[in-house]
Amino acid sequence: MNDFIKELSLSGKRLTPDAVESLSEFIKSNDCDRQLLMINLKKAKEVIITKTVMDSIISEVVKISQPVVMIERPSDFKPIAKEYSSDVHIMKKYDITNNSRTTGSVDDFVHYFRDRYKRIRDMLKVRPSNVPLIDIRYAKKHKGEKLRIVAIINEKSMSKKGNMVIRCEDLTGDMLVVIPKDAHAFANKDTIIEDEVVMFEGNMLDTIFIANELIRPETPINKEVKRIDDDLAIAYISDLHVGSDMFLEDTFKEFIQWLNGKGKDKELAGKVKYLIVAGDIADGIGIYPQQENELVIKDVFEQYDLFVDLMNNIPDYIKIIVAPGNHDAVRRAEPQPAIPREMIGDRFIRISNPGWVKIEGLTHLIYHGRGLDAMVSNLPHMSFSEPEKSMVEMLIRRHLSPMYGKNLIIPEEKDYLVIHEVPDVFHTAHVHKNAYKLYKGIHLVNSGTFQARTPYQVKLGHVPTPGIVPVLELKTGIMHTIKF
Repeated sequence: MNDFIKELSLSGKRLTPDAVESLSEFIKSNDCDRQLLMINLKKAKEVIITKTVMDSIISEVVKISQPVVMIERPSDFKPIAKEYSSDVHIMKKYDITNNSRTTGSVDDFVHYFRDRYKRIRDMLKVRPSNVPLIDIRYAKKHKGEKLRIVAIINEKSMSKKGNMVIRCEDLTGDMLVVIPKDAHAFANKDTIIEDEVVMFEGNMLDTIFIANELIRPETPINKEVKRIDDDLAIAYISDLHVGSDMFLEDTFKEFIQWLNGKGKDKELAGKVKYLIVAGDIADGIGIYPQQENELVIKDVFEQYDLFVDLMNNIPDYIKIIVAPGNHDAVRRAEPQPAIPREMIGDRFIRISNPGWVKIEGLTHLIYHGRGLDAMVSNLPHMSFSEPEKSMVEMLIRRHLSPMYGKNLIIPEEKDYLVIHEVPDVFHTAHVHKNAYKLYKGIHLVNSGTFQARTPYQVKLGHVPTPGIVPVLELKTGIMHTIKF
């Protein structure tokens, strides 16, 4: 005990008598990790450690030191998923991990927007029509003719006569586009956003293009729900925020117990072959002001250690795919590379954010979801309580965050936020709100959270839906929701 206090004194800390008494009682009555206790005392911002501070640090150490309960599988649990080999592949051409080439130069921004334009233009130009598609530079030479142009939106405004005026450009030049208030396209005036790539159809009038139709890249109408012959399932989770004082550890352990055959719906639990975690695994450090006041684990490595300890209780026949979120230990700007192996070990299939994987032949687009913030802020009838509506808008535009600058985005040589292919499953997170919608044969799922309602969410009036896990049966194509 004396050596412990002496080491603290050498580090510049001083203990009040009642703090010494509290420390002595704790060490005598608990088989605690003294090294962990010392680290947390040394990290304390206070030089004088009072009883109140001491009790608070001891409380944190107790929570961190609590052993993860090893879960035993019931003898009558015979999971069918165990009988199958896994079939999961990262679609590496869409994964930023180890592929970041940006230097932050002007050229990077030019390459980024040109790549976005080219990719979405290729989607639009295959739309069947007898109307010719022409570059802006040449469109100006076809006065009076009916044309189509593909352009990226720079800015929009309303004229005194009530028409919409849009400044846009392509790779050959810029143009003023006017959508008359009696045109069919005018109904979309409130949904047009900066930096999205669209097709206009209309007539060239001197130097102004009069648009009657607005066409977006969208997704095919006739896509069928993909199913497989094997009776397997995929579970979708996100936003654990391990380390937060609001992390619902007991609820998360219930979920893990369920995967081990304890509780309700054992048959469905036995079908789960894959688990996807769409970011914000840890709460992180320094993500927002005064975050340290809401943490029970103030070391990011220890946050991930607890995550790994918990996940090690998941049956080893279940493949776990992990993507990062804005709270995780990678760069905050999107696209985000995979969480480093040294943070979470070798158990997991690590992908970027956004990340693309094929699981049993189903193409998954996994996106933590910072772009949802911008969609809610800039489009009518969007809300955090219905994230599936914003997800539909992303698919319509074939882009996860069209408005540059609304959230942190790194300008890479190619735009990794373009929705390059039509996914079978589109999985988002971030807003802590469970949602599901089947849209044109695509499963749209937001996987909610395992964090209780935070003071910030109370301030915003946002009500999360913690402890609800969506599970997709691959044979039937049915999405279940299991409440823990």
